[in-house]
Amino acid sequence: MERGIEIMTAVCLLVTGLSHVLRPRGWVDFFVMLRERREAGVIATGLLHLPLAVLIVAFHHRWTGVPAVVTVLGYAWLLKATLYLTFPRVGLMSLGRVSVKRSHEFVVAGWVLIGVGALVAYSVSVA
Repeated sequence: MERGIEIMTAVCLLVTGLSHVLRPRGWVDFFVMLRERREAGVIATGLLHLPLAVLIVAFHHRWTGVPAVVTVLGYAWLLKATLYLTFPRVGLMSLGRVSVKRSHEFVVAGWVLIGVGALVAYSVSVA
């Protein structure tokens, strides 16, 4: 089960990262739309993180090597989802940073996601 969670995480990171690199303006538009929805948009953002976070926390308990990255991501995403769902002002502050002028930040984040996703994928392939 842990290997499956690692594969799923790698795929999610790689696809999302690639999308961030290739379509940063689309991500800006998406998060601006969510920001305009105020609390409902923050709740939607929290709900986007919750399913993968819960799967990782429930089924992935590796705390050594590269697999620990997946476990840490799961707990981080669970924390983010919990904060957004219970304290929407936190999410609104984060969504407030999104702008067309800062769309390059999605590209940077995308490369980080691709790097982490590739690392996890490589770890799965040699295990």
